[in-house]
Amino acid sequence: MFLSYLSETSNFPFAVSLVIVAILALIEGIGLVMGAGAFGFLDGLLPDIDLDFDTPDMTVPSIGGQFLTWLQIGRVPVIFSLIVFLVAFGLIGLFLQGVVGAIFGAPLPAVIACIPAFVVSMPVLGLGNAVLAAIIPRDETSAVSHDSLIGKLAVITGGEARKDYPAQGKVKDQHKQTHYILIAPDNAMDVFPQGEKVLLVRRHKSIYFAIPIESDGLTD
Repeated sequence: MFLSYLSETSNFPFAVSLVIVAILALIEGIGLVMGAGAFGFLDGLLPDIDLDFDTPDMTVPSIGGQFLTWLQIGRVPVIFSLIVFLVAFGLIGLFLQGVVGAIFGAPLPAVIACIPAFVVSMPVLGLGNAVLAAIIPRDETSAVSHDSLIGKLAVITGGEARKDYPAQGKVKDQHKQTHYILIAPDNAMDVFPQGEKVLLVRRHKSIYFAIPIESDGLTD
């Protein structure tokens, strides 16, 4: 009976959300068993705000940044926040459709039902992130300040990084969690091929600038 309820057209987006949660949890679980989270690159896609919530004088310059702070985005790995949102959206939507159907004899159209479900999911997401941040030990979360990655060694993993054409790279933070970021040469004359190890020296918005590790005589 419950499966038939999920399969109704009016419940389709909410059922899909819960299915996606199951798939994401399975993939992430397999990745963790293998020693690396499968969705660590999502943390590098956060907007250009300082997400170090332990800093008392933290300033957030934009309305978007304030909204993300209200949602507690960045206190836990992004994949956890995504799962919390999808679960909240799916369950709230199904509950809403059930209540509306019981009162009026028919549920809302799916497109209309998504609006209140999405709105109510926002504070639930913020609360869920806060709870997870309190539960997950700090050394097991990959949510760190973006600037804390400066000064660390990174590896170019996708394409060739050159002036005005950053490439994807990966770097490990102080908790040994892997972050996928965009890297460009700090020196316009440098070119970093895939597989090259570089030193991150500064950041501008979502782009990290690096120098070849030989420049400072660094080694592995």
